[in-house]
Amino acid sequence: MMDPMANLDGGSAPGASKDDVDSKDAFDPMVLRLNLNRIDQVRSYMGIVSGCVAGIGGLTGLEGLACFILLHVFVALCIWASKMNFNLKAYTRQSWMGYLTTNIQQCGLSFMLFWTLFYGLVYLF
Repeated sequence: MMDPMANLDGGSAPGASKDDVDSKDAFDPMVLRLNLNRIDQVRSYMGIVSGCVAGIGGLTGLEGLACFILLHVFVALCIWASKMNFNLKAYTRQSWMGYLTTNIQQCGLSFMLFWTLFYGLVYLF
């Protein structure tokens, strides 16, 4: 998201104070959209895989819901740590609560579909 040509990392213009240099920020909406799409793709796969895990593991009721929530938070933290280098604002412009709850309903529906499918395939048939 940061433009390397914007000279945000060091050199200040003559007569500019330190606060003016720190407040500059380069923002590209296309890159933001790309970042959010990639996060959504990873979360969609997470919903499918965690549904398979919960179904094969025989989890029912609140155990399955707890599995989904734990895996959703785990994947969000892994993305934050490995891909974003612990810098959420530079990649998404979201708060922590917004980052954790974005598309949770879509992921939850994929999770429930594959959870019930794999549970039925393994334990009912």
